[in-house]
Amino acid sequence: KMNIILKIILHLFFWVVFFILSGVMSFQMTEGPGFIYKHLDALVVAAIWAAIAFYFFYFFLYRFIEKHLFLRYFVYSIISVVGISFVFIIITKLFLFTHEYNLETSWALTTTGGTYIIANCGSLLRGFIRWIESAGMRTELEKRNLKLELEALRSQVNPHFLFNTLNNIDGFIHSQPQKASNMLITLSEVMRYMLYQTKGESVSIEKEAKHLENVFVLQKIRFTEADYIHYSFDIEKKEEQIAPLLFIPFVENACKYAHYNGSLPVVNVSLRQSGNIIRFECTNSYNTNKEKVEEMGGLGLENVKKRLDLLYRHNYDLNISKQRNIFSVSLIIKQ
Repeated sequence: KMNIILKIILHLFFWVVFFILSGVMSFQMTEGPGFIYKHLDALVVAAIWAAIAFYFFYFFLYRFIEKHLFLRYFVYSIISVVGISFVFIIITKLFLFTHEYNLETSWALTTTGGTYIIANCGSLLRGFIRWIESAGMRTELEKRNLKLELEALRSQVNPHFLFNTLNNIDGFIHSQPQKASNMLITLSEVMRYMLYQTKGESVSIEKEAKHLENVFVLQKIRFTEADYIHYSFDIEKKEEQIAPLLFIPFVENACKYAHYNGSLPVVNVSLRQSGNIIRFECTNSYNTNKEKVEEMGGLGLENVKKRLDLLYRHNYDLNISKQRNIFSVSLIIKQ
């Protein structure tokens, strides 16, 4: 609903304009401001006249416009204005200007026309308020839809990583129980972050970096070479905010398709934050002889692109490329 204060301001604005114009017209038709002071009773009657016409259209006749009954609105508006004007013209002739002025038919027609304009201003204001309310409702609906869409996209990030990690832990339970225990502790930290610390629209980049580090610890256990995965963080402002779980699909994609081609590291990730710029880079070598290499990236990276469009619109730059046997991702976010 539209803020009640804004509605009051709009109504007050209309009536301030009404009285200013009334005063200006009085000055033009008479000599000096004495006319207004001398006939304050006439001004009061005119204000009541205008208010009744205005709010009759505002509260009642506008309903025909909402229902798209335009012909009925036009007919009833003519009847209403003529009726209201007739009553007040009689009041004006009987109680005001009875001796000083001879109110002619042309004056009655002019005032009826003015009444019609003022009355339709009531419908116009009501329509303007309805339009603002509808725009606000659309904005709220878009925000809710955006939130639901982001939640749906975010929920697609987690399962693949979880299943892979559980399989890795299962392989160490009997052969290296201490290692399996450490992996479970790290996995619990990862899941706690995913479930409880990412419900808001943003998290600090320090927390996101710590989460990435835990993910790398779990991923590195899959490989025998210590330098198979290399990562580095350079964060200037630890409390800088960023959308949660934004980089995980890139990391999972790199580890999933990583292939040792004779040089280390196979997966190389860096995260840097300086000023209002966040820069994420991820590269991995892959096997060019495998079929369906074009599918590398898949749904996970498409979801990240959607999230970036929804969250950062034109304030990001994402480049994904495949050159020879290297898959590269470069993401720059401008806060």
